[in-house]
Parts: sequence; C-alpha cells; structure tokens
Amino acid sequence: MIHLDRQSQLALLAETVIDGATIVVGEARYALSPDGLESEFALSLADDWRGRGLGTLLIADIECRVRTLDARYLCGDVLRTNEPMKALARKTGFFLADVPRDARLVRIVKDLVLSQAAVPCEALTRSDLAIAA
Repeated sequence: MIHLDRQSQLALLAETVIDGATIVVGEARYALSPDGLESEFALSLADDWRGRGLGTLLIADIECRVRTLDARYLCGDVLRTNEPMKALARKTGFFLADVPRDARLVRIVKDLVLSQAAVPCEALTRSDLAIAA
C-alpha cells in the first residue's frame, strides 16, 4: 500500500478470485509507535467474509509481525457498538478499555509479552496459505 515502510507500517490485503476477477475482501494494517512500545492496528472485512475466520487470520498475521518488532502492545480503537469486532478481539486475547476522550469508542489492547498468539506464527506459513506482505 502507498507510503508504508514495511517495518514500522504495513498493510495486508486478503483477496479472492470470483469469475476470474481478483476481489479484495479484507485489509489489516499496523503502525508502530515512535517509541516502539505499541503498535496500533486496523481491520476491515467485506460483509460476506465476516464470521469465516479471515479476521482471526489477519489479526494473527499482524500480531506475529509486530512481535518480531519487539512491541509490547497491539491495540486499536473500535466503535462501542461494534459487537462482532469486540467479540473477535476477546476471542483473540485482547482486553477492552475505555477511551477517556471519546465515549463512542473502546480500545482493544493485547499485551504481547504476557499473552500467547491466538494463532501460532508457524501456522501462518503453511503451504496452503498464500500470504505475502
């Protein structure tokens, strides 16, 4: 993706082929903070691809990459009304915290030192997964 350095910032796209056309069905991004302590991430999935494990896979890939950068926390802001994303966050080991200046949001945070990856990083390199950054 445009203007990303692939070290402190990265975007991943999930694609599928439908009727010979490549379609983007998901996107995950991260940006490492200047102090390297935390990495903020974002996730977006096409409606038809929610609930199929793609979000879990994209978060796991981002998490594995951020772990190699020695960041302590992986975090993101989620609309308080976004129950599916909050459920996915809990399922993948994040805790939820209030955002002091915006009651519409919750912050999802995962302590990468104290927690295990929801999907082992080795599983992301399986030969049946076509993953590239």
